[in-house]
Amino acid sequence: MSARLQIQGLGKKALGGKTVDRRQRGAASLVIVLMLFFVVSLVAAYTSRNLIFEQRTSVNQYRSSMAFETADAGLEWVVAMLNGGRIGDDCTEASATPTSTSFRQRYLAIAADGMVTPRVQPTSLGELRPSCVWTGTQWRCSCPSDSAPALAAVPGGGLNPAFRLRFVALGINAKPGVVRVEVNGCIKLGADPNNDACLNDFTDLPVESEGRSQHVALVALKSALTTPPAAAVTVVGEAVALGAAMRAENTDPVHGGITLHAAGPIGGSPTLIGVAGTPGERTKVQDDPTLVPDGLAWPDLSAAPVDPLKRDRVFASFFGVLPDTHRNQPAAVALPCPNTGCRQALTDLVARSPGRVIWIPGNLTLETAGDIGSMPNPADPTVAGPASIVVEGEVRVTNPGVNIYGVVYARSMAPLASSDAWQGGGTVKGAVITEAGITGAASPNVIYDKAVIDSVRRNHGSFVRLPGDWRDFKAWRP
Repeated sequence: MSARLQIQGLGKKALGGKTVDRRQRGAASLVIVLMLFFVVSLVAAYTSRNLIFEQRTSVNQYRSSMAFETADAGLEWVVAMLNGGRIGDDCTEASATPTSTSFRQRYLAIAADGMVTPRVQPTSLGELRPSCVWTGTQWRCSCPSDSAPALAAVPGGGLNPAFRLRFVALGINAKPGVVRVEVNGCIKLGADPNNDACLNDFTDLPVESEGRSQHVALVALKSALTTPPAAAVTVVGEAVALGAAMRAENTDPVHGGITLHAAGPIGGSPTLIGVAGTPGERTKVQDDPTLVPDGLAWPDLSAAPVDPLKRDRVFASFFGVLPDTHRNQPAAVALPCPNTGCRQALTDLVARSPGRVIWIPGNLTLETAGDIGSMPNPADPTVAGPASIVVEGEVRVTNPGVNIYGVVYARSMAPLASSDAWQGGGTVKGAVITEAGITGAASPNVIYDKAVIDSVRRNHGSFVRLPGDWRDFKAWRP
């Protein structure tokens, strides 16, 4: 009994006669666990910090990419709009009215020498700045003609990318037909959309916590008529058996007063009126090899069957591009014309499409009296001005009351020696070019007008970006 008690008592004895309770062992383990927990906490905190940093970086990258793509969309949009027809203040297509203009008429002024300058607000002489905002489902735009842009705030908050642009003249480095466009792309509108600091700031100064991108590019007008005609009527084919009803007038001494210019022979007795004091017979030029493209001769064009590739080179000598390229350019618009006629439809299309190229697949029949196009008026941007018309087939004018202001090019892909590119009468103020021949069936009254031809050459065609000039940052000077 005493031995058992003695053995049990050993559990509470320790060196030095002191006793230690076994339940107090493990304190060191607790300290180690606390230290490990602290280390794990530090690792977790560091990991969370990196995660937050990555999240913020991702958000910044997202906003930066959104602003970049918005500015780039603005550049694409402005090129497309420059090649469109008349618009309203909301930038959508509009009919021809006394107040509607095309985008290029509204924002660009093209001088007689081809130099392009931006238009300004007539009231405050400030810049005109078209703008657009993404509503979540579509772009909503404002194209002011005499005021600041009018963009409404997008309800609901959040990110609604927007862009604003302006045109800038090139100054001493200016070239005909070229202008600079600058676009601000932002991730959202401010409280006052029309005075938004991000959209209106075209400087190179960064703004804190702002997603913004500024893009710059040069756009140039590719003329619809690179080689203007020197005569009232230019015939790449031959003009045979012409009657007195065929009338060509050119009183411009700068171009020698040429009335009828043909690559082949000219026959018959057309009425030719040149510079005062010059006999009519002296105003025509026939059998001119300069109208035949280099490397070709007259038999190459006049022989049957027609060689389309060779005839296409004739087309390119006037327009600088092949027919397919001309027909498919951004500013071209096609109008199929029924055999019954399309004079009114053509008149309306020309009025809605100032500066654009009209392409007629097949023949063009003009059956009713009326005007097509008008004289140019650079001081009034609402005036449509003359027309640039290319007809794949023949021009058939069945009503003498038709008046065309502009340049008409008739292809008529029949053999040159047996084709009638123009049939009937009508009046053309500008110039007529026929890729094929004409005969006594043609009786138009063609009056050479340099102002009309120059307007077509300097104002008609497509705006395109110049290669190699685009920048996605503002630190750029021409």
